Amino acid sequence: MIKSCVIGLSKVGIIHCESLLKIKNTSLNYIFDKNYNLSRRLAKKFKCNTSRDFNSILKKKDIELFVIASPTKTHNFYLKKLIRFKKMIYCEKPITNNNKSLENLKNSINRNKIKFCVGLNRRFAKEYVALKKKVNKKKINYIQIISRSANHNIDLSIRNGGLFFDKGFHFFDLACWLGNSKPENMIVISKSISSEDFLNNGDFSDAVINLKLKNGIVVEIIFSRKCRFGNFEKIKIYGEKFLFDSDNFSNKRTLYNDFSIRHRESYFHCLKKFVESTKNLLMNEAILTQKICSDALKKGKYQ
Repeated sequence: MIKSCVIGLSKVGIIHCESLLKIKNTSLNYIFDKNYNLSRRLAKKFKCNTSRDFNSILKKKDIELFVIASPTKTHNFYLKKLIRFKKMIYCEKPITNNNKSLENLKNSINRNKIKFCVGLNRRFAKEYVALKKKVNKKKINYIQIISRSANHNIDLSIRNGGLFFDKGFHFFDLACWLGNSKPENMIVISKSISSEDFLNNGDFSDAVINLKLKNGIVVEIIFSRKCRFGNFEKIKIYGEKFLFDSDNFSNKRTLYNDFSIRHRESYFHCLKKFVESTKNLLMNEAILTQKICSDALKKGKYQ
């Protein structure tokens, strides 16, 4: 049995707590959040332990797996501590908000033989798994990705890396995964269509990105923080004689739900796959995606 601790008790952190209780070979032993009252209340709910002092949990040799679901700006802090204690790490995306330390973190993870995973859970979502199977060995010409959310919380967006790192991360990764290639060129249109309140805080509310992958596939991605009718997420894939729409494979009851509800099962399957794997999972893919996000942010700011 792999004993575990979840760091950060937001909506996604709570989903990970529930997953660890369901996965056959794991147990939820500790939870930790800067908000100790929240930690204490949820510890009662999940029948596990908590502490005001993270280091006291870290030093427990029998706690092997740590899930980082705290704000992005805290990831670097926790990663360095967990690597030093050679813990097994599942980290929500993006890996860190300090891109200069990304390569050092990768080298440190490999050098210390840390079992590591980044939570690219969308790869395990029902509709996107179905799309991947449908396009297997088919020639794709064009991929369209649209993600609009009813999230007007600027502080939350900035805390988690902004539009490109928070919302964009999954979809840049899905573009590469579904297209089976890496970006060659990128055009970003964001500033002129973004809200002033986001721009004043160094972030964007809206963006349109055109990617050309190295294998010739063209990808159009549309992001928005503001959607009057709720949450909207769709991927269409076009070939010479086919069109696949992710909505055709989605649970119709959750199409317009919050993404953490709509894709709840994907969090479980991603974490379960990691626990059962003997190797790192999705680390290199996440590092590539983080670099794409950085490039998109630069192009957005300096267009």
